[in-house]
Amino acid sequence: MMKILLSVLFTCGTVFLYAQTNVFLIGRTLGEKIIANGDTMRVFGFAPNLSSHPPIPAPLIEANQGDSVHIDFWNVSQLHHHTIHLHGLDVNQANDGVPMLSFDVDHMEHGWYHFKAPHAGTYLYHCHVGSTLHLQAGMYGPVIIRPSDGSNTTWDGGYAFDTETLLFMSEFDTFWHSDSILDHEHDNSAVHDSLEIPRYTPDFFAINGLSDQQLEDTVELTSKTNYVNYFRLVNIGYCSNKVIFPGSLNAIVVDSDGRPLPNNVISDTVEIYPGERYGVLAESGTPVLDSIEVHYFDMMTGVLKDVQYVKVDIQIPNQVAELPNLNNLRLAPNPTELELKVTFDLIQPATIGFRVVSIDGRLIKSELVKRYPNGNQSISINTSNYSAGQYIISITDGTRVVSKQFVKK
Repeated sequence: MMKILLSVLFTCGTVFLYAQTNVFLIGRTLGEKIIANGDTMRVFGFAPNLSSHPPIPAPLIEANQGDSVHIDFWNVSQLHHHTIHLHGLDVNQANDGVPMLSFDVDHMEHGWYHFKAPHAGTYLYHCHVGSTLHLQAGMYGPVIIRPSDGSNTTWDGGYAFDTETLLFMSEFDTFWHSDSILDHEHDNSAVHDSLEIPRYTPDFFAINGLSDQQLEDTVELTSKTNYVNYFRLVNIGYCSNKVIFPGSLNAIVVDSDGRPLPNNVISDTVEIYPGERYGVLAESGTPVLDSIEVHYFDMMTGVLKDVQYVKVDIQIPNQVAELPNLNNLRLAPNPTELELKVTFDLIQPATIGFRVVSIDGRLIKSELVKRYPNGNQSISINTSNYSAGQYIISITDGTRVVSKQFVKK
């Protein structure tokens, strides 16, 4: 999808590198996505080629600050015209993708967008034609502008980081994705109580296009102690989000909407409204086995609609390859009713932590227990208040995580 062309200019013995980033996107109205309950949902989207279903979110557009970026957008959508709006980027009006102020791309036509990559930061792009419906249909994706040298820093002269995690929040109202809605033109003037589009009632709440059990081992932070972890938070849905980090991560908000904050904010909670982006640095000096919570609130009523969970596994770096310290994880009784006994063997003393999640990814309990000596050890967990169903328990000794499934009767 993306090709980098480098040209070199020699002037007075100095070498300057100018980069050009070429992006090719295809607008499609025929696409499918599998949602968390296993059903297939109709989507619109931006695809990298004709043989692919449009991914949700759309392909990442990535460049370094100062690069010349050229987007070739080919619209193969039947009966629909589209644009690419570069949300939050400092581009001129002609390339901003807002109808009547820029240009539309009709069926089987190409549209070209050109801009110089602005300040390093987190941005997004989406269709701005009938944006209420086309955005919900899936026509959105992330844009990341990196520092001019392409390094793992937040911006030129900014904070260096070891890991990077994108959390791109949205929701789906599956009824809006039916053919009777997507295949007709509508008055998109209101999300709620429109006379032509049914009231927006999302039934799936997503991070990077995934929700519930789909997030397990797909969207997560796996890191090491004393590593600096950079989170790019984006909200493209119609709910407001509250992202809650575990206190042990020592979260610091350092940028907003593609610009550094004048003063960093130390907070484990970040509120994000539609279209906003935040950058958060997180670091822990001790092992962490926990989850980041993402809350979704109805913008009109303030009612909490859903909570999604992103796993956090931070372990002590292994300087020398060692044999596993944590072995022979056993659960009894399984199925359980009132209490689950967890037994395991330790080769060396270790501080043990555990986390219990439901089979759909909901965090039930997370706890750093205590330091255990070597040998056979056990932990008892009260399950009397757990709902009947399947659960996953994960145990860590700070260097390794072992997981097993159990059933509550």
